[in-house]
Amino acid sequence: MDADVAGLVASGVATLGGLLVTDAYERVVRSRLLGLLGGGFSPERLPGIEDFDRLHRGLSDATQNGDARARRGFERELRGYVRSMIDADPVGVADLLSSVCEDSVERTGGAAASVSLTNNTIFGPVLGSGVQHNSF
Repeated sequence: MDADVAGLVASGVATLGGLLVTDAYERVVRSRLLGLLGGGFSPERLPGIEDFDRLHRGLSDATQNGDARARRGFERELRGYVRSMIDADPVGVADLLSSVCEDSVERTGGAAASVSLTNNTIFGPVLGSGVQHNSF
C-alpha cells in the first residue's frame, strides 16, 4: 500500500502542480478541491482552499519569474497538502485527480492521464506472485 500511496502523492503533486500554474485551476480544479475539502473532515487535518489559492498565485509567479527555488518550496508545500488529503480520503483524491485529468484532456484535446489506487488484502498463504484478474 505504501507504494500506491507514494505513487498517488507523486501523481497528485505532478497533476495539481501543473494545473495550479494554468487557468485550469480557476475553471476546473478549484471547485473540485472545494468539494473534496468540504467532505466533513476536521479543518485542522486538511489544508483550506485559501492555501491552494495562495499556492496557485505563488507557483504562477515563480514560474513566470523563472524562480526555481521558490517553485521547489511551493511544490514541497503542495506535497504535504496532497499527503494530508490522501491520509483523509485516498479514494476521493484519486477520483479528483482522475476527473481533473479527464476534464483537462477534454478541454485541451491532449493525451489522457490515469490514476489508479489498489488496496488489496489477502487472507491465507501466498504461494507465489502474480497478477489478479477480475472478469465481470
